Amino acid sequence: MLDQSYLDAIKKFEGFSAEARWDYAQNSNGYGTRARYAGEVIDKAEADRRFAGEIEKAADFVDRFAPGLDDGSRAALTSLTYNAGTAWSQSGLGEAVSNGDMNKARSLFLQYHKAGGEAVDGLVQRRLQEVAWFGSGALAAQSQSQSTSVVAMAQQPNSAPPTEIESPVAASHPRSVVRLADSSSEPRSSPGRAFADLGSDPALLALLAHIGKSQPTREGDDQRAEPRTEPQAV
Repeated sequence: MLDQSYLDAIKKFEGFSAEARWDYAQNSNGYGTRARYAGEVIDKAEADRRFAGEIEKAADFVDRFAPGLDDGSRAALTSLTYNAGTAWSQSGLGEAVSNGDMNKARSLFLQYHKAGGEAVDGLVQRRLQEVAWFGSGALAAQSQSQSTSVVAMAQQPNSAPPTEIESPVAASHPRSVVRLADSSSEPRSSPGRAFADLGSDPALLALLAHIGKSQPTREGDDQRAEPRTEPQAV
């Protein structure tokens, strides 16, 4: 099973809903688990029970597919599996993980942010936070704080001290600029290493640009990510 800090983070991403609601792929209640019927109402005890069962299945799948991963990478892929299913394992992301190319895996991981064919703010922010887990041990409060601060920085682009990088977004926004905190002095052992390693990765820059133009979503306002054999490019 995952460290409790990761489990708590995944539950926070999903949010709690007592009554089943449609979220692009299924009727869900509790912490994003499939409801038995439309409109089903459950309490938190039942939600916890269902969550534990489904997250265990997701973690077991990741362990079978890629045994020996560090705790953070395992948690990020388990969270993706729980949210979007197992199709990622048959895509470029699965190939990168199998080959041990975790820099490429992080880049591809960020592309799983669409539902109903369009980018969803809740999924964009979720993937940005999960990608910071890659290569780390048990999730510390510092790691969650750092990944959240990157999202906040994108929403408030005048934060200091910024480094401006041209964003590979739509041509209709030629002056669009992504501002990232300078990571040159960040220790390599820092939980924020995922962002430093991605550097000017187009997927990361485009996601941050998307957030910068969007309003923050409510906590727990998330959807099922679209399972696909290959993630759609931003």
